[in-house]
Amino acid sequence: MANIDRHMKKKFFASAGCAAALCAALLAGCLKTPGPWDLDAPPRGAAARGEGADTSGPLKVDFVAEARQFKYTESTPLVMPDGTTMIKSGDLKPFWQWVEAALGIDISDVTTKSRASEIMQTQAATGFRDANIYGGNAVAADFMKYGAEGYFINLNNYIDSDMPHFKAYLEKNPNIRTMITAHDGGLYFLPYIAELNHYARVFVGRQSWVRALLDGGALETETASLVPRYEPFWSADTGTQARAKSGARHPLNVIALQNAAASKAGGALSFADARQVLLDYIALTYPDLQNPSGLYLGPQARHDIDELTALWRLVRLAPNTLSKRTTGAVVPGAEIIPYFFRFASYREDLLRLANYFEGQRVYGSDSYDARFYLDKDGVLQYSYSDDNLLDHLLPRFKALYDEGLLAPDFATTSLKENFRTIYFGGDLKAGAAKFGFMTFDFIGGATNVSLGGGKMQTDAEGILPPLTRIPGVSEGFVHFVENTRVIKPDGWAISSVTGGAKLRQALALFDFMFSEEGNLAQNFGTPDMLDAEPFRGPDGQDYPKMNQWFHENMSKFSNGDGAIFARSFVGYNFPIGYEKSIGFEQQFASPQGQKTWKLYEDAQVLSCTYDKNPSPYFSLVPPVFSMTERLQRQLLDTNISETQTDKIFSYITTNSTTIDDIKTDYRNGKIGLYVLAHRDAYAMMTSGAVKE
Repeated sequence: MANIDRHMKKKFFASAGCAAALCAALLAGCLKTPGPWDLDAPPRGAAARGEGADTSGPLKVDFVAEARQFKYTESTPLVMPDGTTMIKSGDLKPFWQWVEAALGIDISDVTTKSRASEIMQTQAATGFRDANIYGGNAVAADFMKYGAEGYFINLNNYIDSDMPHFKAYLEKNPNIRTMITAHDGGLYFLPYIAELNHYARVFVGRQSWVRALLDGGALETETASLVPRYEPFWSADTGTQARAKSGARHPLNVIALQNAAASKAGGALSFADARQVLLDYIALTYPDLQNPSGLYLGPQARHDIDELTALWRLVRLAPNTLSKRTTGAVVPGAEIIPYFFRFASYREDLLRLANYFEGQRVYGSDSYDARFYLDKDGVLQYSYSDDNLLDHLLPRFKALYDEGLLAPDFATTSLKENFRTIYFGGDLKAGAAKFGFMTFDFIGGATNVSLGGGKMQTDAEGILPPLTRIPGVSEGFVHFVENTRVIKPDGWAISSVTGGAKLRQALALFDFMFSEEGNLAQNFGTPDMLDAEPFRGPDGQDYPKMNQWFHENMSKFSNGDGAIFARSFVGYNFPIGYEKSIGFEQQFASPQGQKTWKLYEDAQVLSCTYDKNPSPYFSLVPPVFSMTERLQRQLLDTNISETQTDKIFSYITTNSTTIDDIKTDYRNGKIGLYVLAHRDAYAMMTSGAVKE
């Protein structure tokens, strides 16, 4: 197995010895800002130049993320823990008031647009002169573009003299600096750095269904059948059978066996045949398993993608058994959905299954737009036009869809329904007839679904990803999940009109979020919102714990969602420039969520990082690529867009599009020129920033 340390985590505190003392000081409210920021002193270093005309008054911030601003915009006032302070509409949110007091600055929220992209488009026309700080969701590319044109402060000029904490962070994380450096070598924004070296989306499924179908117990009469379309990928000698302890492994792949049973029965696979074939196959191939369900469940799970597909077929064919297990009675006409995604807009998560066919990469970062990845030779590739994906894997995904193993409307982007709420959360609803087995989603949400009436779905729990080989990268079979926490294309930047004292304040604010006090507060809130005792995470590490006031008010204001309460009402956990800790998310995880975190951690499931890896295959790429004017002009001559993506999903879900149609569209869109432009941009960003 590749020697990759999945447990390399950035320590939240400087050392284990000082963690308790620091946390206690913060919780007591007595920790003072450790001050490189003497804002009354004369400007230091590059800040002395006073770049721009806006030098006095409050720091004007034009920032919006997910329709959230620094201002409190709710109609119901928020009463703070002291019982007397009240935050009302139009006030700065309490977190930002605390920051004002901590740094001795004055912040004014002048946000006028509902999306950050609208802010950037409008302000670009007037030279970003209406505010000192701009930011929000998905603005990194704009910051790099307009920064190189002179509209945003180059933070490289201030790191040594005015940003000691950020400087120390970059020294510890040099690859982070590379990922956010523009083509001219400038550093024009600070990004929201998600919980690095932690899992993002994982596989979650109903555990009891697997046990009910494979380990014995009452089964209902099933009359459903399906026509097999999916063909075996692994052979007995190349698949995970080769890892089985028994030398008497079955000479055929389980999919081949199920398909043969269907052929013998006239072309349709019945529940009885699918189940018997799978049970016989498991018994012969994995005789060491205490129960057949052990092939799929728990830390010793060892299924490959073919074996998982065989299970999905069985689930699909058991609507009577599974609807009765879920609701207490057989639901006539029940539809069982083996695999689904939360929203139709998440349809591209289906393509992540490519990872389990000998390691085909799809996404170079945590974004559906991040379709460039590094191959094992370190060459930047565009996954959606990859011959292997188009010629060999898309037909497999189409076969899964044609067999009914995927949610029928998973790719209909006009639909806005939350399928997770329907398929995991509809068990107790009158007339419910659709039930989901397995999804790919964030641990916190997928394992914490409400059934209504104060009841929660307790059956949805983590399932390890299928084992796969990665030729030329890892030895043998490994658990791998491509989706991991990354640098986001979100963040904030300082307009070049800012100078003098106001520039010093902006730099102090940016640097504060990388200090221990600022980072703690941005992750977990102000001292009056924290409990005296820490939260012990699944990784064994202690984190600040939210107190009773926080829990009572998140129930009142955000239906128990801690993240929404923190962002929308209190004002922290914003996608500004800081590194997020996993400790906030984990303390709101359900018991099965905690078990899922532990399952993936203990199994050391491999994922991608910015660290030095034994192969470029495991390396993440920048969240966005910084393009020179020449490369921007080159891209204008290409036409690579969602048109090709729509055709990919049209091929999977209909018979109106062919693989040749998709390839022709890529050729006509000049995919070769498009890839070359991004390779040039990547080379400039990672080789010392060659300015054109």
